[in-house]
Amino acid sequence: MTDLIPMSEAMTFDLIMRQSEILAQSTIIPAAYRRKAADIVAAGLAGRAYGWDVMTSMRQFHVIEGTASLRPESMLGLVRQAGHSVTVEVHPDGAVAHGTRADTGDEHSASFTMADAEAAGLAGKKNWKQYRGAMLTWRAVAKLCRVLFPDVVLGAGYVPEELGAEVTPDGELVEAEVVDDDLIPIAEAKHAVLDAVGGNVDQAKDIWADTFGDGTPTRSAIATLLEGVTSPAPADK
Repeated sequence: MTDLIPMSEAMTFDLIMRQSEILAQSTIIPAAYRRKAADIVAAGLAGRAYGWDVMTSMRQFHVIEGTASLRPESMLGLVRQAGHSVTVEVHPDGAVAHGTRADTGDEHSASFTMADAEAAGLAGKKNWKQYRGAMLTWRAVAKLCRVLFPDVVLGAGYVPEELGAEVTPDGELVEAEVVDDDLIPIAEAKHAVLDAVGGNVDQAKDIWADTFGDGTPTRSAIATLLEGVTSPAPADK
């Protein structure tokens, strides 16, 4: 059996770079990462610390207003994967998360109550009205992880909601569709190229294939392209 040779840091970075260029054009990745290859690279590199691939990193890891955050389910999973123990008690007025470290035996409990939610301006939100238990649970878990398991969450011990993001009942980030003003409808872009070459369909197709292929055109890219396009000289009569 052939032993697997681990990839070097340079090879890993190169792989993430190449993956990011493809994934940035995908419509099935989180909206916050679409058409943002650099952000995908950053997420992929950050996720390596948790043992995640790029796709997993984008789903679990978010940077909101410059602060790293994890989905609470991921946070809890990482802690338990490391061998530590976490239990949660949910009461009508709040939740309490209890933790015990496997290595030192240290224990800690963290709570989050509806009074805390009201003070933070959360109690009136739809999710907090419909899924009170789940929302309380994840906030208590996040508080516990920051205090007892900072070496596991590695500085990302905040759930997205704590940083002002909208979340689902299971703590997942609610994505707002990213609107890029630079995007141009493909039909409009193709007509612009065709007009620039005087209606020469073959030339327009060649230019399009060489420039965009299956990618998404932008208004700035089209403008730059048209500056260098020369229409064919009219035939002599």
